[in-house]
Order: sequence, then C-alpha cells, then structure tokens
Amino acid sequence: MDPARGPIRRRPAAWAALLFGTGVVPAHYLSLPIGGLLAAAVALLLAALAVGRWPGLRLVVIAALLPVLGALRHETATEVLPPDHVARLGLLGRDGVFVGIVQGEPEQDADRVRLILALTEAQIDSLAAPVSGRMLVTARGVALTADAGDRVTVRGRLRQPPTARNPGAFDYRAYLAVQGIHGTLSVRRPEQLLAVEPRPGPWLHEHAVMPVRRAVRQAILANLSGAPAGLLLGMLLGEKQGIPEEVMEGFRVTGLAHALVVSGMNVELLATFLLTGFSLCRLPARVAGGIMIPVVALYALVTQLQAPVVRAALMSGAMLSGRLLDRSGEVYNSLGVAALGILAFWPASLMGLSFQLSFAATLGIVALYRPLIGLFPEVWRSPDGWRGQWLVGPLAVTVAALAGTGPLMAWQFRQFSPVGLIANVAAVPLLGASLCLGTLAALVGWCVPLVAAVFNACNWVVLTALVWLVDRFAGLPFASITTPPVGLGFLIWCALLAVLAAWMPTSHRARKAALLVLLLGLNAAVWGHLFRDRALVVVGLDVGQGDAVVLRFPDGKTALVDGGDRTAEFDYGARVILPYLRHEGIERLDLVVGTHAHGDHLGGLVSVLEGIEVAHYLDGGQQADGWIPRRIQEVVAERRIGYIRLTAGDSLAGLGGTGVLVLHPTPEFVTADGASPHGLNNGSVVLRLTYGAISLLLTGDVEAETDQALGRWSERLRARVLKVAHHGSPTSSSPAFLAAVQPGLALVSVGEGNRFGHPSAAVLGRYLDRGTEVLRTDQRGAVEIRVDQEEIQVRAMIDD
Repeated sequence: MDPARGPIRRRPAAWAALLFGTGVVPAHYLSLPIGGLLAAAVALLLAALAVGRWPGLRLVVIAALLPVLGALRHETATEVLPPDHVARLGLLGRDGVFVGIVQGEPEQDADRVRLILALTEAQIDSLAAPVSGRMLVTARGVALTADAGDRVTVRGRLRQPPTARNPGAFDYRAYLAVQGIHGTLSVRRPEQLLAVEPRPGPWLHEHAVMPVRRAVRQAILANLSGAPAGLLLGMLLGEKQGIPEEVMEGFRVTGLAHALVVSGMNVELLATFLLTGFSLCRLPARVAGGIMIPVVALYALVTQLQAPVVRAALMSGAMLSGRLLDRSGEVYNSLGVAALGILAFWPASLMGLSFQLSFAATLGIVALYRPLIGLFPEVWRSPDGWRGQWLVGPLAVTVAALAGTGPLMAWQFRQFSPVGLIANVAAVPLLGASLCLGTLAALVGWCVPLVAAVFNACNWVVLTALVWLVDRFAGLPFASITTPPVGLGFLIWCALLAVLAAWMPTSHRARKAALLVLLLGLNAAVWGHLFRDRALVVVGLDVGQGDAVVLRFPDGKTALVDGGDRTAEFDYGARVILPYLRHEGIERLDLVVGTHAHGDHLGGLVSVLEGIEVAHYLDGGQQADGWIPRRIQEVVAERRIGYIRLTAGDSLAGLGGTGVLVLHPTPEFVTADGASPHGLNNGSVVLRLTYGAISLLLTGDVEAETDQALGRWSERLRARVLKVAHHGSPTSSSPAFLAAVQPGLALVSVGEGNRFGHPSAAVLGRYLDRGTEVLRTDQRGAVEIRVDQEEIQVRAMIDD
C-alpha cells in the first residue's frame, strides 16, 4: 500500500514498535530505576483503563505507556540478574573450574573452537557452588569436540570481555552482552579441558536444526572449497569464518558487506520455492500458508536467529497469518510486528548494527522505491520490459537500500563507498543467482548428490565472478572515502527526509516540508562548521606497551606522534590508529613524528604511512637497523612524503596558533650521522606544545641521562600536561625532571599487565607526592585532553 494513502490506524504495530524503541534507547545509555519504571507503567496502564470512554485520550496514554514498557523491558533484560549469576558473585577475573551446558552449535575454524556455555557450577579455591549465566569459551590448539547439550568442564580464568579502549573501536563487551554473555575463558593447554560429557540437546535442535545445518554444509562442501564455499555458507547459514580476510575487506570497501551474511533475501527465496512447489501440487492457499509459517520459523532457527532473517521471518509470518484470517497485510505494519517481536525478546538488539541495517534497508526500499521509480519514463519503468526488470527496478532498489543504510554506515564507520551504487547493481544479480543455486544444491544434496554437484559447479562460476567483480571495484580510486563525523542529529535529519520522500509524489505539503528540512540541515552543517570548537585536542591512544598521540590543532591540521608496535600477531597502526582516524573523519595527516627508532613507537607508523595521506614525516635523524626503520624510509620515499629532521631549538609554525618547540635531541644525543651514543631512548624527540596559557610536553622515551640537557630550557620546560617518558620506567621521571616540569596532569601510555612492570611504583609515588593527577591507558583506555586557551578538559574511554 502507498504510505501516503495508508491510514495510521492500519499500522498499530509500526507505531507501537517506534514508541517501544524510543524507550529502549535512553535505557541503554542511562541507568534507569526499575522500581520507578514499573510504578510508571502500572500508573499509565490504570489510566488507560480509566479513560476508556475517551478513545483519543486513551490513545495518548498508551502512547506514553509504550516507551516506559520499552525502557522497563530493556532494564529487566540487561540489569536484573539472578542472585547466583556469575556477574553478581564476583567471579569475573578469578581462576577456577567451571561447568556448563553447550548452547547452540560450536563455531569451528582452522585453529580454534568457540562455544557458549550456560553455567551450572563453579569451583573457586576448592569451594563449589551453583552458578548461572553464560560464558564464551575459546579453545586454541586443544581438541575440544562438543555439541549442543553436552556438559563441559574447563579450568581457567573467567575474564570480563574487553570494552572499547579507543574511540571508534569495536566494543566486544557490549556485543556479547546483547547475547547475554558476561564472561570469556581461554583454553590453550590440554589440562584445562577437564571433561566433555555427551548429552542430548534440546529436541528441536537435535532433530531439526542441526540435521538441516549439517545437510546444507555437506551439500556445499562436497564440491566447493575456499572463498566460494565460505561466501556461500555465509549467505546460507551465517558462517563467516570460512571467508578469507582479503575477500571480506573487498566486500566492505565496496559497500557489499551485506552479501557476507544471511539476509531477508534468503527468506524470500525459500518462500518462492515453497509457493512454486505448492502451486504445482495445487495446494489451497490456506494450507500452503499454514505449512510455510513453521518452515520459515525453522529456517530462522537454522540460521541461529540472526536479525535480518528473524525480521524477514516475522514479517512473512505476519502477512501469512493475515491471509489465513482473510485479512490483507500492510508492509509497514508487518515491519512493526517484526520489530516488536525482536525487541520484546532482545531489547538490546536495537543498539546492534545488524538490527539497524536490516530495518533501515527494508524501510528505505519500502519508502523510496516508488518515488525513485517515478523519476523514470513510464516506458522505462514497466516491469514487463527488460529495462524495468533488469535495469530500472534493481537500480531503484539499490539506491533505496543505500539511502536507508548509508547514514548508518557514515555514523558507525565514518565511511562511504562511492562505487557502492554501481557495485551493488552489478553484484545483486550474481548474489541472487548464487543464493538460488546454493538453495537448490542444499535441497537436493541429501538425496541426489550428482544434481547438487551440477548446481555447485555452476555456483563456482558465479561466485568466482562475484569475487573478481568485487576485487575490481575495490581497486578503483576513491572506492571508499572517509566521511566527516556525524551525530544523532544527522540520522534524524536523514530519517525525516526519507519519510517525507515517501509522501512527496502525492503530497504538495510533503514536498514543501522536505525542502524545509533539507535547508535546515544544510544550514546547520554550514554554520556548525563555521562556529566549530577552536581547541587543541590531544588524544593519547591505548596502543598497549607503546606510544601513540594524535593532535588536532585549532585550525584543523592534524599530527600523529608515534604509532605503537607492530608484531606478527597485532599491528597497532592498522588495528587501532587507522580506525581511530576514520572514526574522527581524518583523511590526511599534516605531520607524523617518530620520536625514536624503537618498534613500540615506530611499528604502527608503517601502516599509517601506507594507508593515509601524509604531508610530512619528522624524526630526530636516528639511524637504526631493522625492517621497521628501513620500511618507513622506503614508504616516505615511495609516497613522496616530505622529510624533516628535528633537533633541539627547532620550532613548527602554522598550526592554528599552537606553538611547537623541539627541546630534544641535541647533537650530543643524536650525531650528524644519526648515531645515538647514549642509546636510542635518550635520542627521543621531545616536543613542547603551547596553546594560550596551557603547555603540554611529549617526551618519547627519554631517561635520566637527558635531564641536564633538558634542564637548560629552564622555564620553557614547564608544562601543565606531561606525557610520561618511557611508560613510567624507573630510569625516567627523575625528581629533578619533575621539579622542572611541575606537571598537573600526567599521561602514562602503558600496556595492561606488561612484563616490564611499568609504570614503576617509585615513579608513580613521585607524581602522587607532587599532587599530580595520573591517567594510565592500561586502566582508562584512550585519554582525550581538550585545551581551550585557559583551561583543559579531560575525558577517558573507561570510567573509574
């Protein structure tokens, strides 16, 4: 039904879901009292009953009740834990023996097994007690074979999942919390796996869900392997572990990440196959609908209740139920039924990207498809012609879906794929063909393997073409660009425009309102930029046992001082710094400074110099052996990055009123030929930044041997904010140095549980004795210091 013509009274579920969701959002960010919410819900419910004679007033009361119910449901689902819950007993962070029942199918890949245990018992310090709650067990290098329902006993430390430690980083704790998982345990030695007791799982899982999953997997893997098999299993079952990382990156860059997971398209294909079969068998419509509802529900269970499939399954169920009751369905109302169903069971899923993208894409298509089709001549948009069927129709669907999901992608990832429109139009036919062939292979693989092999062979051609196509698009210049940071207001603005666009073809008022909203948004963007905050922002990123400081100057210029470490297991440049820069909308670094030639400071700079535009690279001229220093020199030369050697007394100008003075190294510590007679640490670049009345000192890894040289700067060594040298090592931060600097705030960049024992207790004592506030990245994550001429504001990622 056209949204402009559908009366509101035909969409009660849509409005109810919207109001319910408006209560979930504040409950997610604020700690709301459950008692107060319950009292408010009861009062509003009684009020709704009392005003039954006045329908309009009752509608207002119900509209007020639904957000309260949403907030109450969120709080009861996430905050109300039983007395024996693992999180309430204080077991997180403790060693012990844990017993639990395997939930769902374990996830296996080449080097690890991951499974979820519903805990039943824990033994800490020889004291056993019943517990509840769920934990995620990851086994590496240990043969852990278990299935749903099995009883598993493991020994180890139950850890709280890590939270986001840097702006823009993935919040693993919040991600697991949506699934009701509050702890993780790693099994790396065989002696940690104490017992696996096979037991029957839930009947539906054992006799329906798992047989279907195994049959689909067996039918696909019988003839496919590598990237094609991984892609197909990801689309059919939601198993992404078989997709190579380089393939996943190509799909993300081109805006085709939705193809890597199960989606509503799977449900549509399943329904198409069933309806075609039922039609050939001449089954009555009601009988066909009655069969389809449980089959679609089973498929949702087979795909482990992933949000897009649950949404499509609930929508299909609502429409099929309406047909069984001789009532016509309405797409917005069906979307509301799906949203209410999901939020009633998993209210926190509203804040998950999967839920948001699934509903945003569907709403975009529903609201914008007809207005977009209407832009083409009638002869072009006719569904009976080849242009309407193969060009205009897919183009309109793609544009509508991108319009729905694009703002969310910009909000969450600060990225936009200009080639996404063309890539989606080109890839969607291949995706549809692959899903059809994969579904056919899965349906016949258990009984006619030879026919399934033919389908798989055809699918190999389709999937290989898809990977090739994505690789070509990902290699285009500007395949993906970084967008400016956007907030909630931007999302609301986009949503208003999308809603008004659905009414514009038939409503003159809607067209006027859309123009007004568009102009208001553009004015807000322009004036917001003109009156943006003119502050110096210093962000000490959490890069483990290393250093990385991002500077944003008042005029918009940017700099990076050091880049953390780079090892075979983890590259802080690629995994922390570049994601942070994307999150902040930083596409270019004016300055990159390497303080000295140690890997924990330079390692991550390799990926930064390779992955983002850099105007100038600065260091103290140290010469050192090793792949990292050599690679930095190569990248600087290859990308024609300006190189500047710094020495004591140099100053950097043109940085928005921020004075940058180089205090170190002197020729005594880094000679003309790049030698460091007193060690690489003592040849570190030391920078003093001054903005207004506030000074900050960035010290690299200088040690006590440099105190005399730095002391010659006298008053110019003094700073309100100090980046503590050498991670708080006992060889640095001498009493004489601190007396000269007199810091009020000290930032220690240090790795959690590092083997060096940094920061030293003696060094911390010196700072505390002086009354200096100490912020440590191992305890507080990234620390942002905002300097506004006369004062500073400090914000840490992790609260005390």
